[in-house]
Order: sequence, then structure tokens, then C-alpha cells
Amino acid sequence: MKHLTDIHDIEQTLAVRRLCFFYIKAPDCGVCNVVLDKVEAMVTRFPSLCSFYTDITEEPLIAGQFLVYSGPTVLLMLDGKEVYRASGFINLEELEHKIKQYIELYGV
Repeated sequence: MKHLTDIHDIEQTLAVRRLCFFYIKAPDCGVCNVVLDKVEAMVTRFPSLCSFYTDITEEPLIAGQFLVYSGPTVLLMLDGKEVYRASGFINLEELEHKIKQYIELYGV
């Protein structure tokens, strides 16, 4: 997963890639780091999926732009629009199922 720290890079990535997985973590959050390791391993099974993460404190505009106020938060974005969101407790099986669904439906 790429580490993006600039809101313009994030917006550009979402504009040019059809399906994106966006992980947002908080600083000093043990759960965020553990879940990041797990989702990084999961997204490697989807080589066509654009995936990136950021720390919410690295880019303060993320909170307002994506309505994210805590970590961990995952967003699945299709054509720049949110199609799936999870915060706090993230069900990795459900997340993987959603990713598979969108890849199959949209041929990403």
C-alpha cells in the first residue's frame, strides 16, 4: 500500500483510479497499526486494486473532506464516490467480500 500524505495526491489518485481502498489511521493507535498490517496483507491478493493509507494528523483536511474523525477507518471508493465505510472495529471478512464484489461487478 502506498503512503499518501497530501490531500491533492489523494484526490488525484481517487480521480484517476476506478476502485480505491483508502485506509486512515490515527497516531499512537495500536489497533490502527495492527489492522493496517492485516489490510496490507489482504489487499495484496487484489493486484488490480489501488490501495493507500494515511495518518489523519499528516493531512488535517482529510477529516473534513472524508468525514473521518477517528482511526482506523477504511473507505472503498468507486469512481471517486464512497461505496463502503467501516470505522473502529473493521470486519475484515466483510471488507474482503465487498472488495471482491466490486472487482467482479466492475471488472477492475
